Amino acid sequence: MTPFSIKLLAGLLLLLIPIYMIYSYDRLSWRKPALALVRMLVQMAALGGVLWLLFKYDSPWLCLLWLALLVVAAAFMMVSRSRLNSRVFYGPACIGMFVSVLLTSLYLTFVVLSPAASLSAQWFVPITGVLTAHVLTTNIHAVRVFYESLKQDSEPYYTLLGNGNKRRTALSPYITRALRSLTTPAVTSLSAMGLFALPMLLSGMLMGGLQPLAAAAAFVAIMVACMAASVVSLVLILWTADRRAFGPQGQLGDIFTD
Repeated sequence: MTPFSIKLLAGLLLLLIPIYMIYSYDRLSWRKPALALVRMLVQMAALGGVLWLLFKYDSPWLCLLWLALLVVAAAFMMVSRSRLNSRVFYGPACIGMFVSVLLTSLYLTFVVLSPAASLSAQWFVPITGVLTAHVLTTNIHAVRVFYESLKQDSEPYYTLLGNGNKRRTALSPYITRALRSLTTPAVTSLSAMGLFALPMLLSGMLMGGLQPLAAAAAFVAIMVACMAASVVSLVLILWTADRRAFGPQGQLGDIFTD
């Protein structure tokens, strides 16, 4: 066995403690955490294999493929959790998330960090992972707020349309609501991240070799990039889904699944 395998097994031995305690006091429900543990190990093994390939070959095309697969999974989760029609929103969700995360991550690595890091797996993979996760969690609620507020309070929208305003103007109040629902919790979560997520994310940067001040600066830049990517993604999703979500006369279509 390699030294890495021995160390991994030594780390897994820590599982004996919770397994023993759960089995001793709650023998009827030990299978559920055991199955969750097995699933976690399988998922981590698969993810570790993918990351090993990405870091070994360090190809820009593999990095873009990684982002595409990440976005495909995230878009599926976003549409299903927001309970919107997948035929209408899955394509726009993929486009909005992919474009926003790609552009934001390239700007972050090329301008803020280093031009050599733009499509390097060492930076591209973790940064796109953080950005995609943040875009997913914020856009699930914001997209739902936009269409629910339009459905439940449609009188101002149709009044503006009836007075000859363009649809973009008539939709402005609802876009404002969606942006507020996105930015308000995002600002709160970012401020909380500085206290609670800082040890985890910043520790990873320090373990990766960054100096403390450089790691803190990179942390701030990534958090700001998360908000920028979320806003850009929301606007792109609403814009690309516009023709499918609305009828020829501007009426809202059947877009909800519940």
